[in-house]
Amino acid sequence: MTNTLLTNLKRTVAPAALLLCLGNPAWSGTFDDAPVISVTGDGLIFSDPTEGVLPPGLKAVTGEVNADFPNTDNPKDITNCLMSNTPDFTCTAPPGSGKRVKTQLTGPTPMDIMLSTQSSSGVTEYYTYGKTSNLTGARILAFKVQLGTGSGDSFTPFDTADPATAALFDQDYNSKFNLPDGLFGDGGQEEAGIGFFDSTSAEMTIANTDNTLDATDLSNSVLANYFGNSLIDNSMLPKAFFWDATGTPVASDEAQLIAWYNLSAGQWQYGNLGVDSSTYLDDKLQAMADSLGVTVADLGYTGGGAVPADIVAAMQANGLYTQDVVEDLRNLNLNYIIDLGDVAGNNVTMRIAPIFAPIVEQTATRYQFATAGRLDAAANIPYLDIGNAETYQTAISDIMAIEDPVARNDMLETTGYSFLPAFSAVGFEFGQNITNGIGRPVAQKQNGSVTLSTMGGPTSWKIGDDTYAFVSAGAQKANYDRTTNAIGYDVNSHYMMVGGEKFVDNQVSVGLFGGYSDGTSDADQSRGSIDGSGGFVGGFVRTAFGNGGAAQFMIGYQDLSYDMSRNVMGSTARASTDGHQVFGAIDAEYMFGQDRLRFGPTGSLEMYHLSVDGFDETGAGAWNLSVGDQSGTVTVASAGMRGQYALSSSAQAPTLSGAIKYNKVSGDDQLVQTAFVGLPSSATPVDGFDMNWVTADVGIDVPLSQTGTFSSSLHAGISGTFSSDYESHALQVSFNAKF
Repeated sequence: MTNTLLTNLKRTVAPAALLLCLGNPAWSGTFDDAPVISVTGDGLIFSDPTEGVLPPGLKAVTGEVNADFPNTDNPKDITNCLMSNTPDFTCTAPPGSGKRVKTQLTGPTPMDIMLSTQSSSGVTEYYTYGKTSNLTGARILAFKVQLGTGSGDSFTPFDTADPATAALFDQDYNSKFNLPDGLFGDGGQEEAGIGFFDSTSAEMTIANTDNTLDATDLSNSVLANYFGNSLIDNSMLPKAFFWDATGTPVASDEAQLIAWYNLSAGQWQYGNLGVDSSTYLDDKLQAMADSLGVTVADLGYTGGGAVPADIVAAMQANGLYTQDVVEDLRNLNLNYIIDLGDVAGNNVTMRIAPIFAPIVEQTATRYQFATAGRLDAAANIPYLDIGNAETYQTAISDIMAIEDPVARNDMLETTGYSFLPAFSAVGFEFGQNITNGIGRPVAQKQNGSVTLSTMGGPTSWKIGDDTYAFVSAGAQKANYDRTTNAIGYDVNSHYMMVGGEKFVDNQVSVGLFGGYSDGTSDADQSRGSIDGSGGFVGGFVRTAFGNGGAAQFMIGYQDLSYDMSRNVMGSTARASTDGHQVFGAIDAEYMFGQDRLRFGPTGSLEMYHLSVDGFDETGAGAWNLSVGDQSGTVTVASAGMRGQYALSSSAQAPTLSGAIKYNKVSGDDQLVQTAFVGLPSSATPVDGFDMNWVTADVGIDVPLSQTGTFSSSLHAGISGTFSSDYESHALQVSFNAKF
């Protein structure tokens, strides 16, 4: 066998040597050294070269082919494993060397890890050093870990009838899913010798059916008392104090967990900082007291007891003590053995499927999932009970009693902010009103040359040499249909604008404008409303070019105020907040023809960037929400045709105008932090704009009179925007006068 072939087989040195000695290929079912083919579903494998874990985060080590290990509770002598991709370590590296494959679950869909294998005859055992983190947005009550083929909807668990052609979980080994020992157990690698919350392990009950590990009931009495029998989500973690003990007798590589904040009790509480009466604990308490400038007695330490208020204040004022969250409460160690046979197709899929509370499981959208996860946590995680848990539990029972799944989730949606996109829509409609309100550039031929005309602009009157003042007003009604993660809503808006335009020469003008907008968005199903208003300022430059071209650049800023109401569970929650918007547009057209008929292409590019400050609701008791900052950008690209026609050759002839344009509208999706007031926040998905629509407008300019230097005209116009999920109608009437 050549060295090249050995390289292609991607095996470790020990198996390769065995092959050479035997003279013929004798591989049993084995994983490739770099086995990750794909990771799909809602999850990822963590990797970070700065921490010594190289992409893709997982490797296989095959130290003994066709191995059947004794399967003791201690895997220290098992030389085959799936472990993190740390180049300096193998399966037999000591505890604490970072062997665990760190997966992160990010949503309700199972995570599928497809791994490549090689087949011959026999079965090889692999110990799996795993850890999974809950970043789904909901607490996890149970897991299914499965072995099979395919992924997503095509995933099929292995047939257990013939282990020689399957990958199955070893029945001789007692698989273990547990929270890290540093929190519940003997302290793990920490010198404290005891878990921060309890000395007893927090483990799940596991049923092994060969191709599936069914893990349920994460059990520990202290865990149940504070956090319930579940793996809580990253968004639900309690705050904690960590101490940098560098230079003390109890120094360690990482800052040490000292105390955590129990929301339900409204107090900071110590954890177990060491085994009672141990030298380590005595040294630790003395070092802490010295760092804070107090005595050991002043610390008032008791494992699980309250931290005195003056000690809390001292920690907050001391740079050695920092606040973070107890991250390991969302992490679960996964230990099991895989018996790998000769599988068809040379690949195995390892699936990790989280199981949630019924109200979470039954949801159909990401918004519903996030809303249900938030409600379920507030109802069932004891340390989050600030007096409202029973209210939330009753609401869950009432929601789940609704038989129609659509109606059930409609009721669930009201407990969150189901029309958050309306904030962006109100700002967008304001911006569109302003962009349209200043008019468009129009080129006209005069004495054989092209010049810039005022006829595309709003109502105006001359106030000096080549200087015009103008006024513009308008109203618009828009309807937004339901999207995946939001209820539908209407937006009714109005504006008033004044400004001035100075002609630098016949082909260039500059202008300034300012005004005020107001509007209201009403959510469907009477879920609530958002009232917005604010002043705006801006400027523009217009130019004519070629034989019929005209272009305009506009930029502006708007300060905004919002007043909101939201109907939830028979109450109305109210809030107010502020925001601002920066907007800009480039508009151009090129007109052909002469005399009475002119027509040509037109196009524009518009951008609206809106920011809205966070706010807390009042008036709805337990149902009041705290909503974080919002920020996003909407872009509109348009192209179409415009034309105008004078009804006669007279200078006083009415002129008809019209345009039709295709618009591509795109906006940022957002994740907005949302929580019941007083509780930790989690991300609410907010759909951005992703629409295509057609806009048509028609208008008429009618000269009214001309006496000496005075002339006047009336303009009237309507416009409409149409698509499958958006509709808008606007009306504009203006009076133009020049003195």
